[in-house]
Amino acid sequence: MKKTILTILFILAVAIPAHAVLIGGVEFPDGVDSFADSVYSYFPGDNVGPGYDDPNAALGTPDYSGANNTAVSLGINGYLILQFTDNSLTTSGDNTADLHIFEIGGAIEWMNVAISTDALSWIDIGNVLGQPSSIDIDPIAGVTPGTLYKYVRISDISPNQSGYPYGEADIDAVGAISSAPPVNPVPEPSTMLLLGSGLFGVVAFRKKFKKN
Repeated sequence: MKKTILTILFILAVAIPAHAVLIGGVEFPDGVDSFADSVYSYFPGDNVGPGYDDPNAALGTPDYSGANNTAVSLGINGYLILQFTDNSLTTSGDNTADLHIFEIGGAIEWMNVAISTDALSWIDIGNVLGQPSSIDIDPIAGVTPGTLYKYVRISDISPNQSGYPYGEADIDAVGAISSAPPVNPVPEPSTMLLLGSGLFGVVAFRKKFKKN
């Protein structure tokens, strides 16, 4: 009986796998869950004005259309730190890209990228050119195979390439191509509902079993 209950709990606790999606010519195996979904910190540098200073514009899947701004600008010496909460960035174990940054705008701009497990100790991934940028983190010094990285920091670097109000790199989205479950996963409401239903069924089954 105990084995049956444990089996049911295990099945119910496993979340339904995400479906891969192709965005901007890049396949994200974990679908929309692959993208950063929380702003940890944002410091807008010079030449960032209204309409280009909302860091939340960089969350989720890329949605820039050109008709209206849906990106956040770094500005001169500015930076943006995004966090993965329903997944984590990790290594692929080969030379394929692991991280993808969607940078938009009329100018293709340089930026520095770093990753971290705790937003305290950072691993410098290097300087990359936007629109868009695919990065393989496996060969980077300090990156440990299989480690789950929750934070991505994007910082402005020279030269200064665009002016007010959309100064420097404009970030539309950040996605983990090599994606893994979060460090401390929290069951989604649907999973919790299934788990609760399963437990209810187990309790009902045990009551019926005892009566017989």
